[in-house]
Amino acid sequence: MRSLIVTDSRIWTAEAEYAMAVACAERDNGWEVTFAAPPGDAALRAAAEGLNTVRLPGEDPVRSPADFLADVRFLSGLMRDRSHDVVHSSRSAPHLACALAGREGASLVHLRGGARRPRAGPLNRFLYGRLTDLVIVSSERIRDWVTTGLRVPSDRVRRLHAPVDVRRFAEASRKPGTRLDIGVPADARLVVNVARIAPIKGQHVLVRAMSRVVADHPDAVLLLVGEAWSGEPEGVLGLARALGIEGAVVATGAIDDVPALLREADVCVSSSLGSEENSRAVSEYMAAGRPLVATRVGVVPELVSDGETGLLVEPGDPDRLGEAVSELLGSPERASELGVKAARFARSRLSGEAFAEGLDRALASAGAWR
Repeated sequence: MRSLIVTDSRIWTAEAEYAMAVACAERDNGWEVTFAAPPGDAALRAAAEGLNTVRLPGEDPVRSPADFLADVRFLSGLMRDRSHDVVHSSRSAPHLACALAGREGASLVHLRGGARRPRAGPLNRFLYGRLTDLVIVSSERIRDWVTTGLRVPSDRVRRLHAPVDVRRFAEASRKPGTRLDIGVPADARLVVNVARIAPIKGQHVLVRAMSRVVADHPDAVLLLVGEAWSGEPEGVLGLARALGIEGAVVATGAIDDVPALLREADVCVSSSLGSEENSRAVSEYMAAGRPLVATRVGVVPELVSDGETGLLVEPGDPDRLGEAVSELLGSPERASELGVKAARFARSRLSGEAFAEGLDRALASAGAWR
């Protein structure tokens, strides 16, 4: 079987990551996969995965009609020269471009793994309803956008949660000296948040929540792990100073060995205020078997069963967030039980193998290859 995956992502986004998961799953199922993308992080990662990678010619197809038509002509020639069984599009412009390119008898499968809602106009309804054989989505919210907003029959929409490298996180071990390397006491109780430091990720809410946590557990330290947007991490660190908990908040920047760091965590937190249609961080927390607190946004309530595999709180509520984190720090046995159940869920539902099997069933049941 042969597939073509087309994205216009230049940077590494949730949508690009979801498209890459599909590419790797099909490769692992024995397919011959071609990954078409503009120059950038997505193309580089595809090449690093050993995928056959081709460059889209359009510099800015979203804003430039000439660039969009250049991509259509390129894809039309690519599909004519190679016999693909399935063409996957990721993001809106490639979706339309793939539909217009002709496909040469291949099935068109659209991938939606991002938080942007598709416009429910007549063009999109025709594109999704008449020109697309199957839509694969990463969350129930996106499924609802497609079935309700775009009126696509439910049997032509399949939800597949984004996978995580479960084995890498489950088998990671603690590394001596890690806490000293990141500047926290060896006996501190660590609350870990892995995400880019940006308003949508809610770190300012989490820092306010730490006021409650530190009052209950004076040895608690919050680690903010990830790259920072403009004005950060100075903004959240300044908030910590204003709240009098400066020593309890540490911004580490990006860290290469996240699995080893998670072994140090007493509680992991996702404090996002929105988005999270893939929620890689929550999936990684679960794969690592860590106790977690997360906000009810995006796909998170589909991954975390409140009180069973973690604790869920409403976004933007520092009091409840702090209460939940403090509760787990004060109940090690319960926290451990939640972590064990989270790891069990990750093994059965979030592994690459589970994703590949689900993708294979979705394509076969929908007749998405011929």
